[in-house]
Amino acid sequence: MSVLDFERVVFDAANGNGAKIAGRYYPSSAENIKGVIQICHGMAEYLARYEEMIAFFNSEGFHVCGIDMPGHGDTYELNKGLGYPKGYFGKGKTAASDLIRDVMEMRRLARVRFGEDIPYYLYGHSMGSFVVRTVYSMPEFSGEYSKYVFASTAGPNPAVGFGIFLTSLGCLFGRAKKTSKFIDFLAFAGNCKRIKEPVTEFDWLSTIPEEVQTYIEDPMCGFSFTVEGYSVLFKILGFIQSSKAYRNLSDAPCLFTYGDEDPIGDYAGGVGKVIIKMKQHGRGVLAKCYATCRHEVQHEPVREEYFRDIVNFLDKGSLSA
Repeated sequence: MSVLDFERVVFDAANGNGAKIAGRYYPSSAENIKGVIQICHGMAEYLARYEEMIAFFNSEGFHVCGIDMPGHGDTYELNKGLGYPKGYFGKGKTAASDLIRDVMEMRRLARVRFGEDIPYYLYGHSMGSFVVRTVYSMPEFSGEYSKYVFASTAGPNPAVGFGIFLTSLGCLFGRAKKTSKFIDFLAFAGNCKRIKEPVTEFDWLSTIPEEVQTYIEDPMCGFSFTVEGYSVLFKILGFIQSSKAYRNLSDAPCLFTYGDEDPIGDYAGGVGKVIIKMKQHGRGVLAKCYATCRHEVQHEPVREEYFRDIVNFLDKGSLSA
């Protein structure tokens, strides 16, 4: 349930077939507006889960906007009548590129709502960071944003090619809208392996049990992706770790934020490899690792420090006040 005032926006999904995308504007009431932060949420969640962070950004003079991606949140609610389940991005081979087009359409609409005389920033968490890194490596889009934040991202994964093959095969045999326990197992089975006596399968998200329980009890969180949903995820992962993506990195400043107990980032090691590779390609990169934090740093005890770090990076280009 939303606790902040927001303006709802609905537009046609790039994938077509009558599908719609639900987005939100969270305008700041501050006298001095510093810019617009567009948020790309993570896998099996939705934009309104970021409202604590959004409220902080609003108080600091930033408008905020974003969409619920296809198969997620309000967008799922809009399209379930079409037979689109949770964790499903849309029909056809263009579903991955269509997702990027949806994100950029939100950018275009935000420009109409908030104007073009202020900077725009793109923030992505987890799967959202994969989307943001894709935009960062697409010259036709990357110039739309002044700075980028990659939160709790993943490192290089040699198994992505197998994942693309496996999901493509599943879609070919009519399982695009079906879930797969086998793929779920491959993707998430080891996420709690470093946690001593985990209580739930989602303990890897946060060290705060109440935050984990809130996630578990939310019907719009923690669902299994469809085979097609995984196909889109793997294709995006494949692109961002490709030589083509690294050749086309934006010159815009970027920030990596991550916890050293996050399995998605290979406990900081995978994120570190991405940072090194970006630096090898001549990009100036800022990064901050939050000790003892798991996947959702925004739902960890350091959250206020984390929010402040992001604001300082966007506002001043550094992590210190």
